[in-house]
Amino acid sequence: MGRNFINMDTKFTFLNDFEGQKNFKEDYKDNALLLYALQLRFDIEDIDAVAADALTDGANDKKCDLIFVERDLGVAVVAQAYNKVNPNMDDTAKGNKASDLNTAAAWVFKDEVEKVPSTIRDAVIELREAIKAQEISTIYFWYVHNLDETKNSMVKEEMNTMQEQVQAAVDTKYSSDSIRVSAMEVGLNTIQKWYDTSTRRITIEDEIDVKCKEGFEIQTDKWRSFVTAVSGKWLRQLFLEKGEELFSGNPRSYLGRGRKNTINSGIIASVQEEPQNFWVYNNGVTALVNDFEYNDKLLIKGITIINGAQTTGAISTPEETQIKDDFYIPCRFIVCSDKTIIDSIINNNNKQNKILPSDLRSNDKQQERLRKEFKKYSDLFYNGGRRDDKKVRTKVVFDPYFVAQTLLAYHGDSVTAYNGKQRIWEDDKLYTSIFMDQLNAEHIIFVYSLSKAIDTFKSRLRDKGLNRTETENKQIEFLSKRGSKMLLIATISVCLEDLIGKKINDKWKLRFKNNSDFEQLKDYWEKIISIIISFNGHLEPALEGGLKNKELVKEKVQSVKAIVSSLKDSYSTMLEAIIGEIEY
Repeated sequence: MGRNFINMDTKFTFLNDFEGQKNFKEDYKDNALLLYALQLRFDIEDIDAVAADALTDGANDKKCDLIFVERDLGVAVVAQAYNKVNPNMDDTAKGNKASDLNTAAAWVFKDEVEKVPSTIRDAVIELREAIKAQEISTIYFWYVHNLDETKNSMVKEEMNTMQEQVQAAVDTKYSSDSIRVSAMEVGLNTIQKWYDTSTRRITIEDEIDVKCKEGFEIQTDKWRSFVTAVSGKWLRQLFLEKGEELFSGNPRSYLGRGRKNTINSGIIASVQEEPQNFWVYNNGVTALVNDFEYNDKLLIKGITIINGAQTTGAISTPEETQIKDDFYIPCRFIVCSDKTIIDSIINNNNKQNKILPSDLRSNDKQQERLRKEFKKYSDLFYNGGRRDDKKVRTKVVFDPYFVAQTLLAYHGDSVTAYNGKQRIWEDDKLYTSIFMDQLNAEHIIFVYSLSKAIDTFKSRLRDKGLNRTETENKQIEFLSKRGSKMLLIATISVCLEDLIGKKINDKWKLRFKNNSDFEQLKDYWEKIISIIISFNGHLEPALEGGLKNKELVKEKVQSVKAIVSSLKDSYSTMLEAIIGEIEY
């Protein structure tokens, strides 16, 4: 794929980072920028694993290139991508592509799900189930393109109209005002903002007058802070002007009002009913600033709210007329240039709100040990749940959640692996059953390379499009079903002994002899995947309604094992390469 950007590098500095990711662009082609934007916006460690499930681009995709559902964050993204070949600064995005999102929305919310094309059906079902479970507070509809979005006002009009229409449809369908629809044009300008957010804490650098009460200053040799009470109306207006960029240094943005989000609903009720008591009801806001001055009035230079996103978002939700009187919120403005201390400030200020279960395990002795073991592999990166590490895009990133899921699936529980992404880290019994003394970096690489190889296998099938054979169409349909990857990993694990023709006494000792070339490891798995997926018809009943029935899974996996066992003598020559590379 040749260079697709002309004279834009100086204005949009993220392009150098994007253009440097050759494999990424080669693998995903016209969807590469879309996935890059998704990775930046939601801080995704392993974008390949997400892409394998979220990409829907292909024949009969009904204008949906991607459907991304992240229950933990309470968000979903439905996206359409457009890439102009050899763009320049004066090119404008196509307005009809923005209109296409209306088509996508119609299919996403179509009453009769059985009429939704099979290419997007499972993704649509997953989104609907998440909405019904009250786990989604915001649905984003993105029009992603590689152009300057300031050049075409017509696109913005299309997006605004689309947002209003879809919001009305969602409110009617789900009889709720707790789901926010946001239609966004995601062009080079927006992606640049997200890139800036990922590389520096404070992206709003304006000088801002603060409406506040008197306050006092506290300082050390490493930081200084001004403690005061800010006007609720001032903070509300600041958020309405700056949007989510106000939270550039925050581990999470505003999560919405959702029916499950009783905290934010309570904040809103307090603003509406008891504004005079808001000071004593609320923990307040902490913000990083580049500088501040206080001389009868407070002036700040730059700002990012690192704690208090839920408060800020919630007070900005009610209609202006519902806020009768101004109210005040405890607030600290902090100036600090020491990155280590900044990271600690952010982490400690957010401990009262559990961000991710992996945060609580990041200092576990097993995670510390595994991080050290991975350091011997210069092209591989495992953070063990430590979220304050610098983002690495030049290495193969081992996302700790996907690591845990693939390990659990490989060792016999594909149902929990698929459905219990967070539970694995929360449940002590589950966690210790995986992250134990016997587990080493080499076994993680062994299992994770299988997971990534399945992603690549699916990607190659998707790229064939209309050139797929009937057999390949059945395979891509199988791989598009929820839970299929975890089921496939579990099946390969059960069948591996027969496939390689050798007794495996301890699955936890399985590893490759040489882990220096991760792409080669994926290639080793390809033939095994092609063998097992040929039995997709036997496995498919286990996926009905999602991967949920452990007994049915066991039955179907064992039926495939029986077939593989009967044919094992025919596989030895075909699998010579991988057989010779496995140690146990």
